[in-house]
Amino acid sequence: LALANRGQAADGPKGKPMQGLFPIGQTPCTPDNKVDFDALAAEVKFCNRGGVHGFVWPQIASGWAGLMQKERMEGAEAILSAGKGGKTALVIGVQTTTGDLDGATEYAKHAAKNGADAIVSLPPEKADENAMFEYYKGVGKATDLPLFVQSTGDMSVDLIVRMFKEIPT
Repeated sequence: LALANRGQAADGPKGKPMQGLFPIGQTPCTPDNKVDFDALAAEVKFCNRGGVHGFVWPQIASGWAGLMQKERMEGAEAILSAGKGGKTALVIGVQTTTGDLDGATEYAKHAAKNGADAIVSLPPEKADENAMFEYYKGVGKATDLPLFVQSTGDMSVDLIVRMFKEIPT
């Protein structure tokens, strides 16, 4: 679980600080309602030019739940390719609409293979705290990338602290 240590920045595997402004990217569409991967890549290039610390996609504000697996994989590849050599840390969302750990780990491995700086996941819906902990523990084991937890719903501070202490990534 990626957290700063006593006010100092936690760095990702490529030395990019995992602190600061990390906007959630929008999922642009073409006039015929297909994902516009060029425009998605342009969002990353814009963030790099502006010195934005990080860029996250796809999460709630990205309309992630309406994307097909192929669109998510291709979108992640477009983002990671566009950001190569830049200073903006690129964080790929790995959750699934069903809270499926196997699907989340598949997305996590794809993100790592294609050069992500970190991964992020929403918790499975309607999961109790023990189920959330096991889910994030499994996602954290999928790669060595820093894992961001998008807290939502009934996730307690105690759970997040427990994850920080027990999940190495």
